[in-house]
Amino acid sequence: MKLLTPCCFVLALTGACFAQQWELGAAGGIGIYKNGTVTGNGQSADAGFKNGAALSAFAVQNLYKHLSGEFRYTFQFDDLKVSSGGTEATFTGQSHAVHYDLLLSPAGPEAPVRPYIAGGGGVKVYRGTGTEQESQPLGQLVALTRTQEVKPLITFGAGLKFKVGRRSFFYLEARDYLTPFPSNVVWPVPPSKVSGWLHDFTPMAGFSIGF
Repeated sequence: MKLLTPCCFVLALTGACFAQQWELGAAGGIGIYKNGTVTGNGQSADAGFKNGAALSAFAVQNLYKHLSGEFRYTFQFDDLKVSSGGTEATFTGQSHAVHYDLLLSPAGPEAPVRPYIAGGGGVKVYRGTGTEQESQPLGQLVALTRTQEVKPLITFGAGLKFKVGRRSFFYLEARDYLTPFPSNVVWPVPPSKVSGWLHDFTPMAGFSIGF
């Protein structure tokens, strides 16, 4: 009996681990930015990134009946920009976000439609990939640079998960990616200063397969 008890515990734990369903999926959408404001020398400008396409790959682990964990990587075509009074300068760029979120749903895993809220964190890498020029419009306020910068990332959002097959799912969701302003990539030229965090509101549609 003493031997059976720990053996039963190990078997039960092993069974629970195998019962945890995983999903692998991909999604696409668009990143819509709320940029920062740069001020200096009596002038101000909107500085940050242009809206651009977003592509994601994710893995979901269904931990409990109403709680899942998600690892996600998102690539975005994020061109740098600065604009003021009808004048705009742009610079080719991109971003890479890696984060882990918890997904909470009031519906169980067998429900045909599962609404959920999501929240988590990670890091986001901003990159300027264009060719720098000596003269740039609004260059007295901001320089758009060919550099790379890593920022801490906070994410939150909500979505709907539709069961479309025995092990296949369709997602509609919207996430907000928040980071401190990447002031090395979009550099405020002294004495200019930038205020505000970057909000990257990203609606997406996706598909996953469970196993």
